[in-house]
Amino acid sequence: MEQNIRKTAIERYLKGENPKSIYSDLKRSKEWFFKWLRRYKSGDPHWYKGKSRVPYRQPNAISEIEKQRIISVRHKLESEKFAQIGTSAIKWELRKSGYPLPSDSTIHRVLKREGLIKKNFIRPQGR
Repeated sequence: MEQNIRKTAIERYLKGENPKSIYSDLKRSKEWFFKWLRRYKSGDPHWYKGKSRVPYRQPNAISEIEKQRIISVRHKLESEKFAQIGTSAIKWELRKSGYPLPSDSTIHRVLKREGLIKKNFIRPQGR
């Protein structure tokens, strides 16, 4: 629907209609109209389609390899009988192995996404 409005606005402009009457009639801003006019004039055959607003890169995202290291260290710690399995313990193991250290919040986020966060539930006595 929005794409049709963009096409209509540019068609009206090409027929000689005043830009102000076009964007006022369509209840759009001046900036909106001229943005789509610029896109039309760029020569792109798909000028009327919106572009993704997702960033090209995510500088703080960790790699798949780092994510797998965190998960494997967690599984290794879980297999040991009395080992701690939290963020600090994982960071300690990564440091001993010589791997780069992600932040505590990154480790926690990876564990949470993978469903490895376990809440301790202690039953009250007498029940």
